[in-house]
Amino acid sequence: MSGPQAAVLGFGQTRYKTSRLDVGTPELVFEAVSRALADADTELSEIDAVVFASAPEVFEGVYEPERWCLDAFGGVGKPVIRVHTGGATGGSGPLAAARLISAGVYETVLVVGLQRTSETADAQAVFTTIFDPIYEQDVQLNVITGIALVASRQMKYFGLTEDHMAWISVKNFTNALRNPYAHLQKTITEKDVKESRSLAHPLRLLHTCPRSDGSAAVVMTTAAKAKTKAHAAYVKGLGCAADVYRIGDRLHDDESDFAIPRAQAWAATEAYREAGITNPRRELDVVEVYAPFANLEIAYYESLQLAPHGRGIELVETGATAMDGDIPVVPSGGCMTANPIGATGLVRFGEAALQVMGRAGDHQVDGARLALATACGGIDQFYTAAVLAAEPD
Repeated sequence: MSGPQAAVLGFGQTRYKTSRLDVGTPELVFEAVSRALADADTELSEIDAVVFASAPEVFEGVYEPERWCLDAFGGVGKPVIRVHTGGATGGSGPLAAARLISAGVYETVLVVGLQRTSETADAQAVFTTIFDPIYEQDVQLNVITGIALVASRQMKYFGLTEDHMAWISVKNFTNALRNPYAHLQKTITEKDVKESRSLAHPLRLLHTCPRSDGSAAVVMTTAAKAKTKAHAAYVKGLGCAADVYRIGDRLHDDESDFAIPRAQAWAATEAYREAGITNPRRELDVVEVYAPFANLEIAYYESLQLAPHGRGIELVETGATAMDGDIPVVPSGGCMTANPIGATGLVRFGEAALQVMGRAGDHQVDGARLALATACGGIDQFYTAAVLAAEPD
């Protein structure tokens, strides 16, 4: 990256729940922002601009929610930039902030993520009308059936089984028990997963993420300023990519291609190039991947170059991505245990920053110095990737 290197000074988040009836939406944002500023040892007066990351407005039930929450995140009198790339919004927010900092436009930027689907009855309509309205909507796909289609292809081409998916679910739920902010905090077994309610074959209830309300925030600044603070995480590489809209256009001669999202591979490759990473499997210490379904996490092992094409299940079979494995994935529990959609990518980014700062609490990975955070949205259409390090360039 040219220009000043960007860094993360602090991260704040709320507890995630199906509905936070105790606070209004601006108060929810205020919780996250207050915690981020305190964690960064930064005053609101030091913030030069705010990037507000929020997914479709129908999820909040309020048009332009950044206007509603302006006072709550300290945006009065400051430049405010709204970012929206569907589920990838939370990853696009810090990426935009880092580019603004590296370009010398602003020195210190606050990134705020929000999602409150409990406030509207219309959120499900987004998921049933997200596909191409001319060529694909009559197929009657939605998010669950669309991901089930991915899983069925993984089974056909790569040997994915219910055992593999159950292991991922148990791993992530177990990790979430260490995270006080996780939405779902319960002990489950592989038997529980296999006996949970069927949604769309082969997906079951415990293979999937919850619907969560919540907010998150990070304070970002230049590496030079970060060096004066007690702790920081440094942005080493960033990538983002978008794929074509229609699912049919992603299928070619090899029908397995839809099972492994190529746009995530494009985004990760760009982030690795910027960070100087040539062997992600060996160089990364921890990964916070945005994978709301168990089968997707395994697919992402391959698109992130943690496993060769078609061999993501081997990381499951060897336990490599467990907390005590050599490449822990979502030690926080990930979005299978908390998914405030528009903010989820920002949570992954913030959790990765905490890991390389050595401040992730009970779910800290020992010796983590280099971390990857991802986000995805739009039925495998938009992706971001960010590499964070314990030391500046």
